[in-house]
Amino acid sequence: MGLRAAVRQVFLDSVEGGDDPDYIRGQLKELTSLARVKGKAVGIGHLNETTLKVLKEMMPQLEEEGIQFVTASAIVE
Repeated sequence: MGLRAAVRQVFLDSVEGGDDPDYIRGQLKELTSLARVKGKAVGIGHLNETTLKVLKEMMPQLEEEGIQFVTASAIVE
C-alpha cells in the first residue's frame, strides 16, 4: 500500500513491569543496546509518571553516550 511503517522492539512499561522504575530502566537499556547494534530501535510506553520520570532521569546520560531520541515519524521507512 506504500505506507511507511516501523516495528516496535521494546515496550518500556508493559504489564510485566507496570510502574516498576527498575523494570523500565532495564527495558530502556535493552532498547539502547538494540539501537547501538542495529543503528535504530523503536520503543513505546505509556504516558505515566513513572515512565516519564525514568526517561527524564536516563535521557541526558544516554544522549551523552550518542543515543539520539527522535519522534516515530523520523524512524518509519
